[in-house]
Amino acid sequence: MTARQPFSLTIAHINDTHSHFESTPVSLSLDSEDTRVYANCGGFARIASAVKHFRHQAEQNQHGFLFLHAGDCFQGTLYYSLFKGKANADMLNRLGIDAMAIGNHELDQGNGPVADFLDDIKFPLLAGNWHVDDEAKDKQKRVSDKPSLMPYLPEHARASTLIKTYAGHQVGLFSLAVEQMAALAHPDHDTPFLPATQIAKNTVAYLRAQGVNTIILLSHLGYDKDKALAAAVKGIDVIVGGHTHVLQGDFQNIGLEAQDPYGYQVNDTWIVQAGCHAQSIGRFTLSIDEKGRPTAFNGQNYVLLGRSLAMDASREQQLTDTSYQAARDYLNSQSNVLILPSDLDLKHHLQQTYRPQVAQLERDIVTHVPERLRHVRVPDGEGSSDVAPLVTESFLWAAREQGIDAEFAIHNAGGVRVGLNAGPLSAALIAGTLLPFAIDVIAYRVTGEQIRNALEGAINNATNNGVAGLGTGSFPYCAAIRYRYEAWRPMGQRITQLEIKRGEHWVAMDDEHRYTGVSSSYTAQGKEGYDALQTGRRRSIGLSMAECFIRYARQQNALALPSQPLVCYLSTPDQTQTCWGQ
Repeated sequence: MTARQPFSLTIAHINDTHSHFESTPVSLSLDSEDTRVYANCGGFARIASAVKHFRHQAEQNQHGFLFLHAGDCFQGTLYYSLFKGKANADMLNRLGIDAMAIGNHELDQGNGPVADFLDDIKFPLLAGNWHVDDEAKDKQKRVSDKPSLMPYLPEHARASTLIKTYAGHQVGLFSLAVEQMAALAHPDHDTPFLPATQIAKNTVAYLRAQGVNTIILLSHLGYDKDKALAAAVKGIDVIVGGHTHVLQGDFQNIGLEAQDPYGYQVNDTWIVQAGCHAQSIGRFTLSIDEKGRPTAFNGQNYVLLGRSLAMDASREQQLTDTSYQAARDYLNSQSNVLILPSDLDLKHHLQQTYRPQVAQLERDIVTHVPERLRHVRVPDGEGSSDVAPLVTESFLWAAREQGIDAEFAIHNAGGVRVGLNAGPLSAALIAGTLLPFAIDVIAYRVTGEQIRNALEGAINNATNNGVAGLGTGSFPYCAAIRYRYEAWRPMGQRITQLEIKRGEHWVAMDDEHRYTGVSSSYTAQGKEGYDALQTGRRRSIGLSMAECFIRYARQQNALALPSQPLVCYLSTPDQTQTCWGQ
């Protein structure tokens, strides 16, 4: 038997690309705030160039090579709104992904779109804590019978594993996704996600028993959960993560933040994550000894920039050939920046196949924004979101236009992604940036008590007030409802005033009376503190969030703030009352 030799394995990875196939304009500070440049960042064509570059280097160095995606390719831009997972499958296939983890946004619209995606991809989709064996046999679109899916194996209480062989050594991969998937997305009820830690322990033990001594977890648990898992489970060599959009490394040299170093280590596990939106890519090399054990880790994240730069002439900076070249030279000298041309084949395919429909929406101007409208999730010292109330107004208006006798609307702040600058507002910006999550608006019947509990639950969740919240995105914005929330009161008693608008007047809501409301399907199904809204009587109004807002905006020559009630939020009994417009 030939003795195995040490070898090196290079792994490139991306995560949370969210359909950002095109590059994104970014502003960078070089050396100081005095030198600011603008560049095109990332995009799939530039990622394709980077991966070809990394793969070529690995071949030259006689390294093994893997290219991984740590989940959340769905949602985010017009490319998803228009083409759903079909475009993602096509573009990821063209990137040459070796494996991908399932993310929560893949399941925003249930299992059906994932089933379609599985039919189209040419790489395995790893989902090691997704229990799909009990999926109903009579479903029109099933995931459990798709060969591209590598799910939980209940008979062994472990994840499916992908085993690659390099120089006689086996490298094992498995995946885990957020345990609270049902609180964040819409997996079908007969396909739950299971707790991760024990599955990880069982899977590592299985791989070790098979003689696999290099183990990689492709994770969509989130950065802090990755750290906790590494502390709890021995034997995972690298966690390639996603979900929380962490760009590890120090990027202050180009005006971005410094975060944990790349390859953050917990016990004997290295943890990596590569930002989001296809703007960056991570690459590391593992040195592996003759027993298959990693002995060294070396790598970093790279921000991917195009070759063209624009410079800012503010502060009397002179635009000269010399200053432009100095900026180019500076960026070229930075080890965490890659300046690459786009892959022309992939760029051409995107432009010919998908770009024309996106361009059509970009030319469709639906209204005008007279002044900057900001968006914040949880209200701050300057007030609340200007945009989220308009979104809820659009839901209510659109439902009534569809003949539904809706009385109020509620929307979670996280479903609104950006503020709006003054100027023309296109359908493309609404559907691709402002409200990029392609999910329906749902009408439902609930009691006043359910509304009261949902509002409190959402705020408790957003502010971690007595609960371990899932993020600030649950904070509620309303149309035709006003309320008062007193944070210091006992849980269940914090909504002390709740009124609904009747014509020009406000009247108290009756806890026993049933009201008709509209919300995104995400909120209406009780996600992130809104569980009190769950009810059997619900139906789609036949429009997505973006479609509601586009129709609403078209009725107005200029998009102005609606006349809204004041919402009062009290932190302590003796705090001065603070009110803001909702």
